[in-house]
Amino acid sequence: MLLSAATASLGQPPAGRPGSEEPKAVEKPPVEDLGNGRYRVGAIDVDKPAGRFRVPATVLRDEPPLEFLAATRGGFKSYESLLELQASAYEFNLACILVGLDAEGSTPARHHFDPEPPKGDLVEIWVTWKKDEEEKRAFAGELIQVGGKTSPPSDWVYTGSIFTPDGRYLAHLDGTAIGLVHDPSSIIEHRTGIGLGAFGTVEANRALLPPVGTSVTLVVEKRAPPPEGEAGAPARPPAP
Repeated sequence: MLLSAATASLGQPPAGRPGSEEPKAVEKPPVEDLGNGRYRVGAIDVDKPAGRFRVPATVLRDEPPLEFLAATRGGFKSYESLLELQASAYEFNLACILVGLDAEGSTPARHHFDPEPPKGDLVEIWVTWKKDEEEKRAFAGELIQVGGKTSPPSDWVYTGSIFTPDGRYLAHLDGTAIGLVHDPSSIIEHRTGIGLGAFGTVEANRALLPPVGTSVTLVVEKRAPPPEGEAGAPARPPAP
């Protein structure tokens, strides 16, 4: 029932982005039930009881412009993304649904650079990688900066992206998974926005970010709403 409900919410495969080659029809994401609330969605490892999933990824670029934290595999917006996920938009969104994220009641961005903060279920995002056989971890916001300042760790919300009036899934059209500057195509969005309305100001934190081409793992975890008046952010990225 869980998988049926989750896959049913994904909608119909969209056509290609205007001006691009028409892609083949998109199948429903391959899902393997590993038991005990664990699933594999394509290359994504989902731990439903922990409310967490892990996505293999690659550091894609470390120079501006950066408007997205993560693009999907071969995504149209890869040229503006820090990371490329080894997942499609459908696979990434299904993983979000399986860990309990719900777009019902969310408010995505209305347009690119929308000044209004999007609303949705809270998530924590961090990245892990190997360096000299040692595991490194960093919150997603620590890997990017504006004017030398990084972002608070717990400022991400799940909106699920949107469908166009003719039934096309915008995250698949643009190949976007996690946005920085408020864009309706993003599945997860930075709540307050990073570099909002200031094109080209978002930079990679090269002092922390591993080199372009490095294999990393992006970890997404559902967060409970913090008590009113409290940020509720952990002091360091939790162990995956």
